Formats: sequence, structure tokens, C-alpha cells
Amino acid sequence: MRSTAVAIVLLSVREGTLSVVLLRRPGNRWGLPGSELADTEGLEQAAAEVLRRDAGALPNAIEQLYTFDVPADRLTVAYLALGTPERSPLTPGPGIVEVRWFAVSEVPPLESPDHLALAVATERLRGKAAYAPVALSMLPGAFTLAELQTVYEAALGASLDARNFRRDVLAAGLVEPTGGNRPGPGRPAKLYQAGGGLLSLGERERRLAGSLTPAGGDPQEV
Repeated sequence: MRSTAVAIVLLSVREGTLSVVLLRRPGNRWGLPGSELADTEGLEQAAAEVLRRDAGALPNAIEQLYTFDVPADRLTVAYLALGTPERSPLTPGPGIVEVRWFAVSEVPPLESPDHLALAVATERLRGKAAYAPVALSMLPGAFTLAELQTVYEAALGASLDARNFRRDVLAAGLVEPTGGNRPGPGRPAKLYQAGGGLLSLGERERRLAGSLTPAGGDPQEV
């Protein structure tokens, strides 16, 4: 009988780079947060608990990503989680040697299930970024439009025109002003929060994002 495990791909944007949380287990093995489960009920809740227990991380959003049958004697249910480094201070859990953020482009060698899950997760994020407000789940409660654009660019893996992006974001009602400002050199930047609207990127950005149907079918919205 096959065992069942969960693996969680927690993505965020750090210093303008799409990043993922990895754990180092005994034997110098890096991998995604995850664990075998005795009970297959409530998988999403179990995935969130494994992430908190093993990495000290609290995601802002989580959704089922894909089910892998690698190795052949185990089913691994992968989850895509989105969060912010500020909400996830990262503390190694029991049996974990180290936990840290890695740039997705610079991860150490991973075993097959984790490697596949990370690849599917980044493609899912890229696809959803073109039509769903997933970037908001990788930002704090208040942010500037420049910070929002940075997250979108990291998710898409491409640059966006600042003037068009600002116009489209505000016209769509994706964000609304908080009434506050972030001090800095020059004019203080206005702070925004989620506004409930949906941003549909232009045709160029849609092509950059690839297929709008994420791998593994149409998931529930994060």
C-alpha cells in the first residue's frame, strides 16, 4: 500500500528575486518542507501545520498543486504556499538542521519529488500572475506600487512598463490607498492595500506568463 506525504513550496519575493523555503535535514540533504501522513483527511490543514512545525512559517495563502507518484511506493501531494519573509521568521523544527530562503534560480540539488514540485509551482505562479491577484499574498498589508510591481516582475520573470502597470492596477481597483506614506529620499511613496479588484495584464504580459491554464488543472483561487 502506498504511503501519502505532503510537500510544500513556499514562495515569496526577497530583494526582487523569487525565493523558496528549503530545509536541511541530517545528512546535509536539502529539500522542501514536507512529511509522510498517517491520515489523508484534511491534507491542506496538515500541509500548513507541517510548514509551521518544520520551518516556523505562516503562509498567507495555500492551495493544492499536484500529486506525484515518485517514488513509486508513495504519493506526494504538493502544495503551493505564498507568504512574506516578515510573517515567516523561519525557525528549524524538530529534526531540522537549518531552514532558509533560496533564490529559485539558485537552489541546491533536490530529490525528484521536490524538484518536480518546485518546477510546477513556479509555472503555476507565473500562469496565475497574469489573471489573479496572487502577488498580494507575497506582500505585507501596506505596500507601495513600486513594491507591487517588483513582486509581479519576479513572479512573471519579466519587466513591466511602470506607467502602464500603475495605470492598470489603479483602474482595476486591485489596490486602494491606505492614506499613509513611506518616508524616503525625495517624495514619500504612497502606501496601498488590497482593494478587491482583479488585474488582467496586457497581451504582451500574458505571452510572457505562458499558458493561463496552470499545470494540473484549474485550482481553487489563492
